[in-house]
Amino acid sequence: MQIIADWVINRKKKEYDLIINVPPGSTKSTIVTIMFPAWLAALDPSLTVITNSYSSDLSIEHAIKSRDIIQSPKFKRLFPKTIIRKDKAGKEHYEYSEKGARVTTSTGSAIMGFHGNLIISDDPVNPTEALSDVKRVTANEHTKTLASRKRDKKNTPTILVMQRLHEEDVTGYLLKKHGKSIKHICLPAEISDKVNPPELKQFYVDGLLDPDRIGKDVIEEFKVILGSDGYAKQFEQAPTSAKGNIIKKEWFQRIDRVTFEGLIVDEKTVYYVDTAFEEKQKKSDNDPSGIIATKLIRNNLYIFKAKKVYMNAPEFLNFIHEFVYANLYDESSIVKIEPKANGKTIVQMLHAGTKLNVIESDPPKDDKVTRLRSWSPKIQAGRVYVVDDAWTDDFIEEVCGFPFKSHDEYVDVLTEACRDTFSNEADNYRNIIDYLGL
Repeated sequence: MQIIADWVINRKKKEYDLIINVPPGSTKSTIVTIMFPAWLAALDPSLTVITNSYSSDLSIEHAIKSRDIIQSPKFKRLFPKTIIRKDKAGKEHYEYSEKGARVTTSTGSAIMGFHGNLIISDDPVNPTEALSDVKRVTANEHTKTLASRKRDKKNTPTILVMQRLHEEDVTGYLLKKHGKSIKHICLPAEISDKVNPPELKQFYVDGLLDPDRIGKDVIEEFKVILGSDGYAKQFEQAPTSAKGNIIKKEWFQRIDRVTFEGLIVDEKTVYYVDTAFEEKQKKSDNDPSGIIATKLIRNNLYIFKAKKVYMNAPEFLNFIHEFVYANLYDESSIVKIEPKANGKTIVQMLHAGTKLNVIESDPPKDDKVTRLRSWSPKIQAGRVYVVDDAWTDDFIEEVCGFPFKSHDEYVDVLTEACRDTFSNEADNYRNIIDYLGL
């Protein structure tokens, strides 16, 4: 940050923007959003600094604390040229006698009339709202708006400081869009391969970033309070827990293909399809379509093939046809397709152009998180098997990373397969009890 201060004060060309990911309780706001703007005002009161947080109250609180520093007797004695104008000494923004200013904004708010020599964004997303697609998109769009308020479009640095909350949070968005022009500092509470740059590992003490404030006892307490996914985001700086979130990696039963083929008798194959044909400017921004091939064997769900592809509708029709015939399709098989708009079209086209047994899946009644949670006990009980293959790790990573992964096609098809496989078990059990007279 002192390097960035030198660029800004001396109007030098910036070499990068800065992203800092640190756990809560690491004095990040005190250092970055309260002290640093006051330090810049001390060195050059002609600078304008724009600061942002997820709420206006938080942004204003940071600005007030900076103002308290600047108006303190010690500061005035040390830096007498930095004076806040009495007629422009508000809470949301205040100006200095040398025409610099501190301007605050918050995610989703408009910011007009000011351009900054430096932009600081401190927690642009509320950690409690990180699962909301709307909130994340709003934060990412607001980040674009902040970029438009640079005094020098090429050389005004941006500092983002936050906890990692989702693969597509503001950190993820910026690293994806502008990764080559960003210096990324990542400091998880416990030493891991997430530490960046790696040479910073030498400053960890007994494997801890801050053994005094975030010691082992505090860490264990937060693991209980936040759960594995919450702890992974806020303290490990990993939007996906290493052990999984709603679903844990070790819950899946992994078997080799030879063992699987030895279990097959005459069970029908059911294929579950999730379609996506959005045409966005960058292919990487599109959602893929996903498909899995399954069998119900001894009352357990076996997934023996999975694939995701980026295709338009005509290409995907051919792909489905080739996929199912390459993976045990026969006259007893069924292809089930989620009944959203393009899914209905695919069903109609397959009916018209092929002899495949194709039906629409029942429309989901709950959101994706609720659906996956409802079937998690079956997966935890070892009732879902996956055949080891090139696709298996990707499948498990996506499911166990949900809801913090960029894509969730495998989650959709898995929950649909679980619903078909396990939803009638309670009724079947009651029928057996009644038949036996128990």
